[in-house]
Amino acid sequence: MSSETMDADVVIVGSGVCGGLIATRMAQAGKSVIVLEAGPRVTRREIVERFRNAPVKLSLANMKLQGAGSPYPSMPYAPSTYGDYLELTGPVKYNTSYLRVVGGTTWHFGSALWRMIPNEFRLNTLYGRGRDWPVSYEELEPYYQQAEEELGVSGVDEMDQGGNGGGQFPARSKPYPMKGLRSTYFFSQLAERLEAGGYHPVFEPNGRASRPYKDRPVCAGNNNCNPVCPIGAKYDGSQHIDVAERYGATILPDSVVYKVEDGPDGRITAVWFKRPDGSDHKVTGRHFVIAAHTIESAKLLLMSKTEHSPNGIANSSDMVGRNVMDNTGISLPMTLKDDIWPGQGPTELLVYLNRRDGDFRRDAASYKIKVRNTVPTSQIAEGLIAKGVLGSKLDEEIRKRSARQIRWAVDFEVLPNPENRVTLSTKKKDALGLPVPSIHYDVDDYWNNGVKLALDDLEQFGKLLDAEEVGAPNLKHENRQHPSGTLIMGANPKDSVVDAQCRTHDHPNLYVAGASVMPANSCMNPTLTIAALSLRLADTILREA
Repeated sequence: MSSETMDADVVIVGSGVCGGLIATRMAQAGKSVIVLEAGPRVTRREIVERFRNAPVKLSLANMKLQGAGSPYPSMPYAPSTYGDYLELTGPVKYNTSYLRVVGGTTWHFGSALWRMIPNEFRLNTLYGRGRDWPVSYEELEPYYQQAEEELGVSGVDEMDQGGNGGGQFPARSKPYPMKGLRSTYFFSQLAERLEAGGYHPVFEPNGRASRPYKDRPVCAGNNNCNPVCPIGAKYDGSQHIDVAERYGATILPDSVVYKVEDGPDGRITAVWFKRPDGSDHKVTGRHFVIAAHTIESAKLLLMSKTEHSPNGIANSSDMVGRNVMDNTGISLPMTLKDDIWPGQGPTELLVYLNRRDGDFRRDAASYKIKVRNTVPTSQIAEGLIAKGVLGSKLDEEIRKRSARQIRWAVDFEVLPNPENRVTLSTKKKDALGLPVPSIHYDVDDYWNNGVKLALDDLEQFGKLLDAEEVGAPNLKHENRQHPSGTLIMGANPKDSVVDAQCRTHDHPNLYVAGASVMPANSCMNPTLTIAALSLRLADTILREA
């Protein structure tokens, strides 16, 4: 092994939104910080150029070419999940898609930045389902506010995010940092027509700038937030990494951490990482934070079997890797009778939350319904050609459907289930000889019951919109790329991995940041919640450092 050893007050594994926020707080406080990232550093210019030159951006044959992953590098030593990296088992294939680059997957996220509502922290107490959080909305609210300011969130202050149209909810201590983006004709028409049926429109709080914010320009409505905002108006994790570096943090890309080392007193002493050439290197420190992707964080701790932790680091409870969740969803296309012109502005903004919360959650999953504000022209053309439509008729139909075709997507709550889990593959290794994650996943009747309710809503949507054509729903368990669980939070060390401060029960100087700590996931995107938890985690370390 290499004799090279680096040292820092705080060592962070992972350079996404959570790692970047924590690194910035630590560096601003004068602490020495090292951030390790498995993948390379990328620039906006090279990603935009690669996407612009891609011959296919959306295809029925390969939906992963929608742009989300295609422009980003997938290195042999740190492959993304857009290739054949994950091992998927179980009845439902967990086709999660994440990047391994400096800045993490927020490079291509849809930019939804939701708070959870108070009842979502007490799911078991209120509805007898899932698990309660060991922290309340009221405790987390100040950090939600800080996270919104750090990430630059634009939103509508007076909007009810519970979906009932009854005024501001949940309670906020301050307004959003920026006013919400202007509604387009497309969004306004849908909102007006559906409100007649009692479906209250909610405009998604998001990380796009509606005014100049920090170093970000105003959103220009380029409509390719996935895969990359070409002008940097949308937040991504690389922005905080850049700030942390300006304050003195050391960023180490192309550094694949493969082992966490502990001592006889339970304290973590070092992490080991490999360079692309296979060489080994060591980083020591006083405080350690695992801030990798939900799947990769679990994989790392499971790989780290030591003399003192033979079951893996932080795994005395045998809960590392368990309780994998997502917002596993469905979708349904519609074609309206008039031109409604999707595709202007952000790729998503209008959602419906009538089933976000309520007593129905005793029996069925909560869900949100969102409209995809995209114009998948090549997908439309591909479908028409498959039906034998050619020539001038093909051109006519492409123009018509591009102006009238919309796609609804539904994101569901998924309950924590210990049998849904990440383990280490015994059959497959990456280029560095490390086992790839193996994911076993399934959904239950709670999810299926939610689907039945959502299909009723979508049927009503078709009637209220007087749709010319309502397509068949895609019920094939669409992965929403909102992974959570694997290192869940709880008060009992026997059935959880970290406590309410995100500190591991087994190791007093090891913390976990990210959606992996979420004990219940609601039906909402987790990014703002994990950003708030990360800022709270940073304060915990600073009180002790």
